[in-house]
Amino acid sequence: MKTLLRQSVMDRIVRHRESPEVAAAAMRAIGASPSLVDEVLADIQADIAENDLLDSPTGVVDRELERAAKAGPWYTGPEDGDKHWPKLRARLMAGKMADVVPEIDRASSKVVAQLANPNIHGLSKKGLVLGYVQSGKTANFTAVMAKAADRGAGLFIVLSGIHNNLREQTQVRVAQDLSFKDGDWVSLTTADADFVNDERHSGASQLRRDRPVVIVVKKNVSRLSNLRDWLADTPDEVLRRTPVLLLDDEADQATPNSATGRQERTAINALIREIWQKVPTGTYVGYTATPFANIFMNPSDDEDLYPSNFIIDLPRPANYFGSERLFGREALSEDEEADPGLAIIREISEDDAALLRPPSAREDRVLWEASLPESLKRAVEWFIVATAVRKARGQSDHSSMLVHTTHYADPHFAVQHCLQTYVKEIADEWRAGKRTALRASYDAEIGMAAEEATRPTPDWPATEAEIGFVLRNLRVIVDNGSSADRLDYSRVDADGMPLQEIVIAVGGGTLSRGLTLEGLVVSYFTRTSSTYDTLLQMGRWFGYRPGYEDLPRLWIQPTLADEYRFLALVEAEMRQDIEDMEKQQITPSELGVRVRAHPGRLSIVARNKMGVADKVDVSFSEERVQTILFDRDAAVARRNIQAAQDFLARCRSLSAVDHEALPPRWRLRGIPAADVVTFLNAFSIHPDQAGMRADYMTGWIDNAVPDSLWNVTVIGSSRGESLGSLDLGLGNPVPAINRAPLLGSPAGIANIKALLNHADWFADFEPDVLASLSESDRRSPRAMRRLHAKGRGQILLYVVSKDSVPMGKGSTRVRGEMKADEHFVGLGVIFPEARAASGKGTYFAVKPDWQPELDPNDDEVPPDTEGDAVPAEIAAGGSN
Repeated sequence: MKTLLRQSVMDRIVRHRESPEVAAAAMRAIGASPSLVDEVLADIQADIAENDLLDSPTGVVDRELERAAKAGPWYTGPEDGDKHWPKLRARLMAGKMADVVPEIDRASSKVVAQLANPNIHGLSKKGLVLGYVQSGKTANFTAVMAKAADRGAGLFIVLSGIHNNLREQTQVRVAQDLSFKDGDWVSLTTADADFVNDERHSGASQLRRDRPVVIVVKKNVSRLSNLRDWLADTPDEVLRRTPVLLLDDEADQATPNSATGRQERTAINALIREIWQKVPTGTYVGYTATPFANIFMNPSDDEDLYPSNFIIDLPRPANYFGSERLFGREALSEDEEADPGLAIIREISEDDAALLRPPSAREDRVLWEASLPESLKRAVEWFIVATAVRKARGQSDHSSMLVHTTHYADPHFAVQHCLQTYVKEIADEWRAGKRTALRASYDAEIGMAAEEATRPTPDWPATEAEIGFVLRNLRVIVDNGSSADRLDYSRVDADGMPLQEIVIAVGGGTLSRGLTLEGLVVSYFTRTSSTYDTLLQMGRWFGYRPGYEDLPRLWIQPTLADEYRFLALVEAEMRQDIEDMEKQQITPSELGVRVRAHPGRLSIVARNKMGVADKVDVSFSEERVQTILFDRDAAVARRNIQAAQDFLARCRSLSAVDHEALPPRWRLRGIPAADVVTFLNAFSIHPDQAGMRADYMTGWIDNAVPDSLWNVTVIGSSRGESLGSLDLGLGNPVPAINRAPLLGSPAGIANIKALLNHADWFADFEPDVLASLSESDRRSPRAMRRLHAKGRGQILLYVVSKDSVPMGKGSTRVRGEMKADEHFVGLGVIFPEARAASGKGTYFAVKPDWQPELDPNDDEVPPDTEGDAVPAEIAAGGSN
């Protein structure tokens, strides 16, 4: 009886934030024995004294509760009596996010469950939340703030970017979501005022138990120094009873240590570490879509900000435009055309890009005059037309175009001048009745992504009627630290009504990270980068396009498009690793997250952000790779045909052939790894083919799975031999499949974008096993191979027709005819799982043919353009 009563008292203390005395009184009120209640209360108070804990709900804990907190999540979701989350939920339900509120609820509860229990004094955790670029992660962390406040967190520190406009944007959003105006929260910062340390804001007076306190601070040396000093000035007993949630937005920017010496610290990294060290109870949570620098921190350094306790991958919203949706996916069946992605990518030629490339010397940049290339004119014309289409559909929301050509500030104004001149020319011609250019843009583009439209497409007369309004209200602005007229979606007219912003924004750093461009329709992008994180963050075109899914267009250079396709693979693999770690209950301190290395020019992050990751090893364990680039040289094609014939002849000497007529397949089983290595060394893979260097693959097989056995599957087209066939020595010719190449493939190369399909994961399974797989099973191919493939890898061979033609709906817009001299042999490899007792040897040490360099455009402490820099000597002194 006493044990049950103690559990009831502790439950009220922890869940309802009651003091031990109040919880005990509640037990007496419902009829519990007063003497037994007094005995339980005395035991709890003794535990408090023994563990040096405060007699307050933020500090009460017994040893059993502490063990339970370490054993599993303490937060199970919202409860009756919660205050802050119900208010936020109601606000979200009343706005444009109503459809995604259930997902925000689930995802935020998942994060809160991983936080340090605010009721356990001295408990602290560090973690990372991985979102998607422009996916709305702010909604997640405001929900996390509300739910954490409902369970007792008292101080919320939000580190928000390195620019004033990003901090202001975050401050406004947090204030709106959490209803600061209702008085339920205390905010020590405003949209106009960053954090200062003065008597009005003293921790002793502000950190009261009745209302949680919020600070939104820029990652700037002077501001963080203010915050560090404020915490230092706050009495220890106040901090001890105030659980803290430290939220680091854009956590990969400025937070990771990028000093070149192992014992050195950058000023911002040092300050955030000092701030974290002053938190007795709480959680550090980084939010980012590009976590590479964070996961390369030193996991052995307890004082650093490596996410040692958890990494959470937020689900991708169904209506989100990301890399995979924009740039394509694999085919789902043998004869299906690979999805080419959306037909919204437009090419910027090297000549056009050169016109917008400013000189590198500062004195030359100041005098540089930009010239407007034809591709940028086409982009402006479509932006005007697309905005008019939106208005004709009844959409009066903001409409934006991004022009991002360089990180340098001065040239932005030169480009702005050219754009203003061209927009004026269009407006003058429009008023004069000359409408050829805009009509041509409408005719060329309006149907290119029609299958994505969720609203009717207005005809030209309806669109034409709105263009005058668009031209009258279109502004061309520069958004950088030197500009006085920056993006502002909060402007109102003389009557106080919100203005519809129709804006072409020219910019650099602030537009390529963090800042949201509302109603983004057109992106024109010539700037490139040598690192994954910068490339992904520059993808401002990722996000949501409700009601105008068919209208966005992206102008980029072809090489950049290829790199984004590769990064879609990198992201998918990384998120899969995180999901696997979660399922296996492995923390990041036990196993690091791997990142695939690029075989060409891209570095994962700048060298000064690689942390302790001297090299990133790529494991082929359970991976699947495929040839998508084919050399059009007939001699190369013939060599690969011969290599396949020789390999299959060797396989036939070792295995019987299992042949199916429809769809045509040939299976050979139990082929030794040595024969697979011989074949891979003989097969010619195009040098630009990502992730498929033969020496990497064979080196991994020799090191990780030298004794493995492999199955070989040859797959033909179920359409028969209408596109030709090839004799590979299997008794029957192999019907060629159709894989039309992408338009714009480099000279001498056929880029088919995808060879394999999802069913190929299971192509070597026994028929009875294959028939037993459910739809759910098929969505977990690696797990199914672990269960049914008997530890074997699989080689897949296709014959790709030299006469392939576009066949899918709308595919002629992005694909052309193959017109090759010889059929191609397409190769897919599904590697077996590497099982090493210690985990060593699972990864082959892949060292790509590049040496990552420092990124001069991604400085740790950027030039101060916001007007609140402090002298270097003060900054240096403040970080010690």
